[in-house]
Amino acid sequence: MSPQVADGQPIEGDLVAVVDESSPHNEAGGIAYVVAIAAMFDPTEATLALDGLFPADRQRPFHWEREGRVARARIIEIADEVGVSAVAFYSHVSRKGQVRARSGMLTRVASHVASEGVDHLIIEASDVATVRRDRHTLLDTFHAAGGVPFTYDWRSKAERLLWIADAIAGAVGEYVIGKDPTWYDLLAEREILTLVPHP
Repeated sequence: MSPQVADGQPIEGDLVAVVDESSPHNEAGGIAYVVAIAAMFDPTEATLALDGLFPADRQRPFHWEREGRVARARIIEIADEVGVSAVAFYSHVSRKGQVRARSGMLTRVASHVASEGVDHLIIEASDVATVRRDRHTLLDTFHAAGGVPFTYDWRSKAERLLWIADAIAGAVGEYVIGKDPTWYDLLAEREILTLVPHP
């Protein structure tokens, strides 16, 4: 595992936000790039609820694209039960445009969580180059303010809280490419999610 991954480290503060992405192909041949943030006030409660999502002997973490309807419905129920508030940014881009889109969306995510008083931002870990770009984006966003005003790190899907962001990003991805609106509609009905187009 990369030394930049903070799996197992304590979560700082009470209000935590988790970030994940989705990038399904759209009909035009491009990518619908989605970055979702899910904030919650009690990460311990959320983790305990996620513990019961699968049988104890299951080793594989939650991944939206591989899950059936029961697991998908249950993780949205968990998000509702623990009071998750989510925002998802999306843009239709070329494959090469994903890097620029991620940087722009992460800037918006960082500004949003700072304004909401988030104590700790957890981002799903990617390759070393992506983590390095993410770090520069966060530092640049708050350069004039004297530094990033919250704790932040990158973790693998071993961090179960990231499963909620994965589910929201996956549901939004399917919605914006016109594949399946069911799960987005469920998030919207429960007033969990705000969807924001990104230029």
